[in-house]
Amino acid sequence: MPKEQSGPLRLDGDGKPLWLSLELTYRCPLKCSWCNNPLDFDDYAANELSTEEWKQVLRDARGLGALQRGFTGGEPLVRDDLEELVAYADSIGFYTNLITSGIGLTEARLVALKAAGLKQIQLSLQAMTPGLNDALVGARAHALKLEAARMIKAHGFPMVLNMPVVKQNID
Repeated sequence: MPKEQSGPLRLDGDGKPLWLSLELTYRCPLKCSWCNNPLDFDDYAANELSTEEWKQVLRDARGLGALQRGFTGGEPLVRDDLEELVAYADSIGFYTNLITSGIGLTEARLVALKAAGLKQIQLSLQAMTPGLNDALVGARAHALKLEAARMIKAHGFPMVLNMPVVKQNID
């Protein structure tokens, strides 16, 4: 019987990682107070891994036995090579998942991501009311997030809503 596991690295019974979350960028159009990303995003943009470096990370992870891949950030949609990375991950056998705020998501981008092999989207929503949601993320984003959810469903993606629980939205 496998040992109980704790922490962010989930392993199967043979000690292989099952799921890999790659933070492609720190850049993000939102300013959520609880976010663990640095506030000086622009200082980090020049040091992001290149497309080829991320492909090597994906190959290495696949070689370790990882099966699922989550693309996250910051906001992964700011990467111009996101579709290429999704396609590459799909081509080497990963189940691909996008974890996004939805800001910057367009119909054309969804079509391209689906064609690249994206399987699922996790969309963050900080509150059900526009005022509270926008206050929590430091931008007028609620309507954009609802539109992103509508587009995601219209394109047939399985969707998970991620809602961080903070004292302001717990009721």
